[in-house]
Amino acid sequence: MPGPHRIAYLVSAYPATSHVFILREVLGLRARGFVVHTISINADARQPTSLSKQERDEQSQTIVIKNWPRLQMIRDVFSVCSQYRCACWVALIQSWKLAKPGLRGHALALAYWLEAVLVTRSLHTQQIKHLHVHFGNEAAMVGVLCKSICHCQLSYTIHGPDEFYEVRTQQLSAKVAAADLIICISQFARSQLMLISRVSEWAKIQVIRLGINTGYALAGSSSAHTPPTLLCVGRLTPAKGQRVLLQAMQRLGELGLRPRLLLAGAGEDEAQLRNMVLALKLSDQVQFLGALNSEAVRSLYLDADIFVLPSFAEGIPVVLMEAMASGLPCISSQITGIPELIEHGQSGLLVSAGDATGLCMAIKALIDNPQYAQELARKAKMQVVQTYNLERNLDQLARSFGAIHQEPDHA
Repeated sequence: MPGPHRIAYLVSAYPATSHVFILREVLGLRARGFVVHTISINADARQPTSLSKQERDEQSQTIVIKNWPRLQMIRDVFSVCSQYRCACWVALIQSWKLAKPGLRGHALALAYWLEAVLVTRSLHTQQIKHLHVHFGNEAAMVGVLCKSICHCQLSYTIHGPDEFYEVRTQQLSAKVAAADLIICISQFARSQLMLISRVSEWAKIQVIRLGINTGYALAGSSSAHTPPTLLCVGRLTPAKGQRVLLQAMQRLGELGLRPRLLLAGAGEDEAQLRNMVLALKLSDQVQFLGALNSEAVRSLYLDADIFVLPSFAEGIPVVLMEAMASGLPCISSQITGIPELIEHGQSGLLVSAGDATGLCMAIKALIDNPQYAQELARKAKMQVVQTYNLERNLDQLARSFGAIHQEPDHA
């Protein structure tokens, strides 16, 4: 009788504030009988005291490649090279051929090969033959090399859109070719992989959406605030479009509306955003909350009136699903996979990315017409519960992984 499906999850950074959905996925698979071993390329730099219990547990159990003891690393590299011999050299040549141009690109290729050797060692130690990688970035390249070494089964979850902007330098076609299974979180993401792959490879590219616990839908948002409270949750980076939101706030002021804005998140754009708040004279309206854990963010959904996510680049953001399920009317950008989550004028409002005036008018429309806002929120909650139910989508993911488990060993 076959044992439980043993799988290793490889992520560039795990656990991470912006990747709570991966933690939920890992826990959900374990609850379904999977043995999930987590490997992170980079260490989680957060202090354990700032984490939830689940995050602390994952942080302590996760193997961190860059924290590998140096003497142990040397021994393990020799062990893997001795065990797999020719395959290690084939993977090294492959890493060189797939490297980005230039000296730095080839230096990184060697680093990816070394990381792949160490991941191989971890798989061997844990007796795992299936490696799953979240995102089609550098970690996916490590996965490709790892498969070349030990012939493990290889799967990815592709979110986009970053991978699609650098298809050639990210060697996305080679990553698709190496995979046994590719999970896309949206039809948009699947279409982009179909564009750069052979028709014969399309069957292994599946759409399995992310999801949230439907418990978010059990509580509605609180009564309206005066002035109205806007909420934006996300890393403070140019890609999230917070600068456009501040411009929209200025335009709302010119129309006689002065809503309050809560910005939850941290990132490299924080100083620029704070300077912009001062320049636009919005200091009495905008509050920076910093990086928050999932419990703190959930309380914010219940203390806001409108959720705004004016991103330039997204997959399908989980925070948007959570806000919709919490009963908040939502406004976001009409980009990538977001229209698969929000139907404009039915379950939320979509505006062109970068359009501060359009964003201003969308916010104004919801402030001026609370009944319309609540009708959008009601339909949004239904949409999330029906299509982005975490437990249902985890069942689908488990079935897809189970199908791989039934395939003949690659060794």
